[in-house]
Amino acid sequence: MPAFAVKHVVEDHGLLARIMKDVRRTPYSYASSEPEATEAALGSDVYVIEVRGEPRMPRSFWLGYKYRAYEKYPRAGGGLWRDHFKFKNAARPMEPAEGAYFDAPVQIVDAQANAWLRDKVSSIAQIPDHLVGTLDALIADPAYGAKPFA
Repeated sequence: MPAFAVKHVVEDHGLLARIMKDVRRTPYSYASSEPEATEAALGSDVYVIEVRGEPRMPRSFWLGYKYRAYEKYPRAGGGLWRDHFKFKNAARPMEPAEGAYFDAPVQIVDAQANAWLRDKVSSIAQIPDHLVGTLDALIADPAYGAKPFA
């Protein structure tokens, strides 16, 4: 099963910390790319990555949470989610979500992962298999304190 990265750009959408209360109940993410959003909703893992731009510095990438997506919703009436996105992917509502989150996102320092994330323009993209292990290692590292969705 493929895994997907979803970018959450701080300059456009604010910090992930602002939405984590809702995310902890039922994890979700937004996307506009039809084939990726549809494929992600078939039970794929989705890694939500906060993208920070700092003055005179390259963008940095921070892993916020990972969840298993089973749903894809278009906005009612043909509108856009958050004025930008065509689709909302989510875990199954009213069921315990599969995945984990960080109270404070963890910086992705792996050079290959950062290079791949910099090259992706779309808000959602399939992650190469060799980079999935890098992201899973951040979640598995007890030093970062990932918490399972309850």
